Amino acid sequence: MSTVKRIVNILLSFILAVLLTVLTLAGTLQFTLLNENFILDNMNTCNYITEKKDEITSSLTDLGYASGLEEDFFSDLLNEVMLHDDVEKYLSDYYSGEGSVIDKTAFKQTFNTALDKYIEKKGIDPNSVSNDNREYLIKEAAKIYKQSLELPFFGKLAGRFQNLKTIIPYVMAVCLILSILIIVIFILSTKWKHRAARYICYATSATFLSTAVLPLIILLSKKVENFNIASRATYMLFVSCANNMLVCILSCSAFFLIVSAAMFLLYKKLYKKALK
Repeated sequence: MSTVKRIVNILLSFILAVLLTVLTLAGTLQFTLLNENFILDNMNTCNYITEKKDEITSSLTDLGYASGLEEDFFSDLLNEVMLHDDVEKYLSDYYSGEGSVIDKTAFKQTFNTALDKYIEKKGIDPNSVSNDNREYLIKEAAKIYKQSLELPFFGKLAGRFQNLKTIIPYVMAVCLILSILIIVIFILSTKWKHRAARYICYATSATFLSTAVLPLIILLSKKVENFNIASRATYMLFVSCANNMLVCILSCSAFFLIVSAAMFLLYKKLYKKALK
């Protein structure tokens, strides 16, 4: 094989490795962070709704002390079904591009009904309760509810998120088509098929290294767990999502390792055959 052709093939192997790496990362984004079911599944795994319920109840209790409400008022105020429905709608609206704000309607109705029952239970004259004070209390409680359930940075990144969601499938398609094209070039550009296997082996080996090293370092050093997030529920969700994304990348990396090993064995077999 001429030196020029060898250099061209090595360059194509490098380009193929880059394309496969980008395809792996884009595919991971597409099936994890850009998929609302991925977030919901991780919420279920880390008991996000239960943790959030406790956090919101604690914050509302502090608000209640300042308003003269007893602690038992908040003990049964929230239910996980309502929280789950509001979070699911929030994610659905966000991923569809319709909005990035928690719907407070159900919470306000629940809080308002609970106030009526509380006033009746305590024997308080409804006319003695100022409408302004009542509206202020409901408004502040709804604000706590909204801020607690909204995911950090989701609102600020909404526009970029939608752009990324649109672009990623095209990136994946381009990388896949170009990768197939380069592999076809390897196969058709020489009658010695062991050479094609060798350069594909180079590319998949490089892809394995480029997609395995950083995720392994992050997982083994527990960098994800060291992030400082005030909300325990949000922290647990972040750790669960991040670790699952890293595991997804490593799974793809393992696939390229297997392909690389298979190409190496094929190269050895075809090389021996060519010598004969």
